[in-house]
Amino acid sequence: MGTLRNFMFHDVRDLKDTKYPKRYGLRSFLQWDDFKERIRIISNRYKVISSEVAIRLDLNQINGDYATLTFDDGLADHYEVYKYLKSLDLCATFLVPRKPVLERKMFKTHKIQFLLASVDEKELVEEILSMFDTDGEEFSIRNFIWHRYSHSPWKDNWWSKEMVFITNFLRNYNTDMYDNYFDIGKYIDIGKYIDKLFRKYVPQSEKEVAEDLYLTERQLRIMSKQACVIIGGHGDSSENLKTPHYDYKKDIKKSCEFVRKYSTDLYFSYPNGGYTENIKKALNDEGCKLAYTIEKKTITDLDDIDYLEFPRYDGSQVRL
Repeated sequence: MGTLRNFMFHDVRDLKDTKYPKRYGLRSFLQWDDFKERIRIISNRYKVISSEVAIRLDLNQINGDYATLTFDDGLADHYEVYKYLKSLDLCATFLVPRKPVLERKMFKTHKIQFLLASVDEKELVEEILSMFDTDGEEFSIRNFIWHRYSHSPWKDNWWSKEMVFITNFLRNYNTDMYDNYFDIGKYIDIGKYIDKLFRKYVPQSEKEVAEDLYLTERQLRIMSKQACVIIGGHGDSSENLKTPHYDYKKDIKKSCEFVRKYSTDLYFSYPNGGYTENIKKALNDEGCKLAYTIEKKTITDLDDIDYLEFPRYDGSQVRL
């Protein structure tokens, strides 16, 4: 009986090659030596196959351990990754959001990461909380906001409370307001607020950072011509498709139209891991063959797996 494990990677860049070492020093990102060592271990322990081959495996009829390599976010780093894996004759799937490539627009998660890399965390927390000063009211909205957003849901969280607060607040505040989870009487357009903070604290413009951060159309065309490379989708702007009131159907349609320029078959990864049965149906309607999640699981029988809920391990952090 065989097994299949899918591995997910993001940034691969040496700290000496960036103006934002604090951002690239996050645990989920790898420097080149670390990445190469992880690929060495994976390729020694597993037979690395493409996503296309993975969905045809009959694990009950074969022996051995198999793996796929996937890379999210459409990062410029992945062009060098592509060349390195090509030299090793290893297959890979690159899952790319549309807007960063075509419009040089950064998605929200990346803007927040570059903010955290550019400003003192406590200073930024204070700036955010100052919007909720209440001048001696018995119930402090400021304290309520701090406690609501400064807790991480992850048991193995290693971030500071300030990092957790900034990320949770900038990702989720509008959603909480819109759905009336609580009433604090203050509407903030978070998208515009993030852009304002970005312009204030990040020394480069959004376009300048995006040019350095994301793949180009030319690079994607070159990569897509390699037999062992699959270019798949990662949404329009890598927005969590489960976001309340978000037009996930429009997002998926744009993403699939973009991917079809580089691949006949459709493969996908859910931004931030968010999906529902309706989101899966929208992908199925577009003819998607496989969609990767962030569930950590080793597959022992593909008959038990929903191909639109394909599990993956974080390749930068999983114990190999």
